[in-house]
Amino acid sequence: METPVYPPLINHVNSDRCYTSGHPPTAMPITHVTAHNLRRDNNTDAQLSLRQQPLAIDEPEGRLLDQLKNCFLGRLNREHGSFNMEGESENSMLAATLRTFLADGQDFTQATIAIMEQMQQLANETGMEINAHCLFFVEQSEDHHHVFYLFIVHQNESLAISDQLDVMPSYTIDTGPSLACIKVDIIEWLIHKHYAYLTLSSPRGKPALCDVLEKLTGFNHGINKKTATKNFLDGVESFAKQLPDAKAREYRDQVVDYCMTQDEKDEPVNIEELAHTLGDIDRDGFVRELRSHHPGEKDELMVDRSSLRRFVKFAGRDKDLSLAFSTYHLHSRIEYDMESDTLTIKGLPKGLRTQLLAYLER
Repeated sequence: METPVYPPLINHVNSDRCYTSGHPPTAMPITHVTAHNLRRDNNTDAQLSLRQQPLAIDEPEGRLLDQLKNCFLGRLNREHGSFNMEGESENSMLAATLRTFLADGQDFTQATIAIMEQMQQLANETGMEINAHCLFFVEQSEDHHHVFYLFIVHQNESLAISDQLDVMPSYTIDTGPSLACIKVDIIEWLIHKHYAYLTLSSPRGKPALCDVLEKLTGFNHGINKKTATKNFLDGVESFAKQLPDAKAREYRDQVVDYCMTQDEKDEPVNIEELAHTLGDIDRDGFVRELRSHHPGEKDELMVDRSSLRRFVKFAGRDKDLSLAFSTYHLHSRIEYDMESDTLTIKGLPKGLRTQLLAYLER
């Protein structure tokens, strides 16, 4: 196998970068970081506030990236896909700018300013009202993967008391529903050419911003994760039926644990890699069974977290009742009668039983 030639970005890191603490932080994954602001009020042209120098790479920037990533990875609405293609070329403003940055060694700040100018144009074209900070990061992981992030964040205003005991406004970054993110896995995009190198997490309740992000990225080939996960879990369950009950339960838990871990990292599930994490099973048979449930597809898929949870746990609630239990209890401790729509539970949890007995003794 040939050694892949990585983009020039890997060597595109200044060794004389400024650190506010006086020395480089240890194990810092960030190679580039900067911030800009985009503002457009109703019936006015969009205005940019731009940094001309990158932010120093130090502990606060690392903590901020970790906080934003945790919120991004915790979202269920992440969409995966690729840049829109026209023939052999990409029809994406973001892709063109990143390619120039990577191939020509363009200054990172100038590359991000170019992206901001594209967003400014799109804001004017769509009439979007916005006042947000745009935080740009490039992160290098332990295996030399480089990942580009664009977080679009708003700020919450509150009040604080200063050291002089004055009441003054205080601002914090809102990591709630207003947060938006674009993630590009650079190595998967340019080297491995994986189909899901682009991840988009749109803000809730901001359709104009969602439209701008889709136009900026040229987001295309969105993956139907629910359908892919259903086919995958059908194969998992089909193989489980070939195992003894005790081993099948452990096998299902191992599959879900691996898949949840991959989803929490925003990475695909690889069927052969998954097979090697499982216990004493026929791994080749497992791989064949799963491939038979999605013929012609690649051995990797992005999974739907909600579907994974439902695979190992039944849960539901209405106004006055909430109930959840592991799927393996069905037909053992728990029976369901479809005609009467009744659940029969044998052996209540100790805490629930104690509460019931105390209530009946009143």
